[in-house]
Amino acid sequence: MLLAACAKSKNKALRSIVVIALESGLRRAEVLGLTWDRVDLSRGVIRLERTKSGKRREVPMRQVVYNTLAGLPGPREGRVFKTRSIRTAFENAAEAAGLDDFHFHDTRHHFASWFMMREGSLQELKEILGHADITMTLRYAHLSPAHLRSAMIRTERQAVSAASTQDSAQEATALAEASSK
Repeated sequence: MLLAACAKSKNKALRSIVVIALESGLRRAEVLGLTWDRVDLSRGVIRLERTKSGKRREVPMRQVVYNTLAGLPGPREGRVFKTRSIRTAFENAAEAAGLDDFHFHDTRHHFASWFMMREGSLQELKEILGHADITMTLRYAHLSPAHLRSAMIRTERQAVSAASTQDSAQEATALAEASSK
């Protein structure tokens, strides 16, 4: 719904900007400051020189990001997006989509959560987002209750009988005792 609302915006670049943010985890300043010389379509990466952490990083492109960038009209020089501010356009699109209290930075959290729920690793996510330490990455990786429930089912040991349940309880007690030593 958000992308549909972005497509209806007077700001014609808004949908592309939001797609890139949702599918790459880039910050607003990183998307808006992106220049064509930092978009490597042949390698499928976005090279970021100026980041919040001050460190350079490369962000691999998902296919939808590649398609979005490759499909943009005009000469491939200078800034990818000529617009400097999308705040009002984004707020209007979020409101039209029925998203209360949804800010552009939330697209980064959205990316991180879905990355983790699709079996990405925290270390990979840390590198993609450009975090200095894993603690910050953990703040971004929100897992949905349904995903957590699914993980519990996926990792559940199948109980064959009441006796195996008792054996499992004894194993758990033994593991707890061993780990406390």
